[in-house]
Amino acid sequence: MKLSKSTELALHGLFQLATTRPRQLLVAEMATAQHVSTSYLAKVFQRLARKGLVKSTRGKKGGFTLAREPAQITLADIVRAVEAEEPLFECLGPQRDCKALEDCLVHDCFKAAEAQLFHTLEGTSLGDLLLRNGNGDRAAWLKT
Repeated sequence: MKLSKSTELALHGLFQLATTRPRQLLVAEMATAQHVSTSYLAKVFQRLARKGLVKSTRGKKGGFTLAREPAQITLADIVRAVEAEEPLFECLGPQRDCKALEDCLVHDCFKAAEAQLFHTLEGTSLGDLLLRNGNGDRAAWLKT
């Protein structure tokens, strides 16, 4: 499974918000740190806001903050907020007149793999990443 660039940007942006709490950050600040266009990152953060992972404040002192504590935001939450709700494996059996649709071993294997992937992502939060990074110090990729 290859996650999109949007998911990577979301993960890094949320980590950046978590490490600079309680300060709000502008999308432009995060985009500069990630070397990506502000408009692209703004679209990613709109998705995150719609899913309740970030809050935005307008105005001169506005910006984005986490909507929940870092320990309450799992990597699965982030992936689901950004990626399309499509399965890892989509069977082409109906188009190929496959007789094993009900008992497909390939489909079952990929379904189990996807479940394991999300089990792992659900068991890891932004808070866990902060602890692994040395109690919230800025990640190496954010240092300029």
